[in-house]
Amino acid sequence: MPGSAFLSGDRLTLRPLEPDDHAFLSRHWNDPTVRHGTNKYTPITESDIADLLAADDTVYFLPCRDGEPVGLTWLFQISDVHGNGELGYWIATDETGQGYATEAARLSLRHAFDERNLRKVTARVFEDNDASMRVLEKLGFREEGRLRDHYYVDGRSVNAVLYGMLESEFRNRTE
Repeated sequence: MPGSAFLSGDRLTLRPLEPDDHAFLSRHWNDPTVRHGTNKYTPITESDIADLLAADDTVYFLPCRDGEPVGLTWLFQISDVHGNGELGYWIATDETGQGYATEAARLSLRHAFDERNLRKVTARVFEDNDASMRVLEKLGFREEGRLRDHYYVDGRSVNAVLYGMLESEFRNRTE
């Protein structure tokens, strides 16, 4: 397995991304099922991945099962001043339905609250993405509002559901 584990869960480990991972990421991020759940609407190349990784306010992790990547999770728009950030994630289409998104997101929250000392993490989900909303609700996120006609996806305007979790809520669920 390239790279060492950064965080370990029951079935997954999170590890930092490396250049060898760019092909996996561009291949799966370009999958229409994955892409349509994110706000990336143009093809993503391996060099685009390198540019994404350069963002100062973003931390990317590769969730791996037995050393093999199954998706991507990231914390972005991290504000150390305000103590908050936003969570994003996707799981490769052939790996969905096994609880990997929930476990990878939970590990990312551990990093956000335990190591980054954030006090709040938010997440935005297209309102027709029931699977992603279930992930957030299983983790204890609360719906905080809706962003009307916030995105334009597949030729139509789509609402986004805004979720949030406070550090104290995370602690209450994990203790």
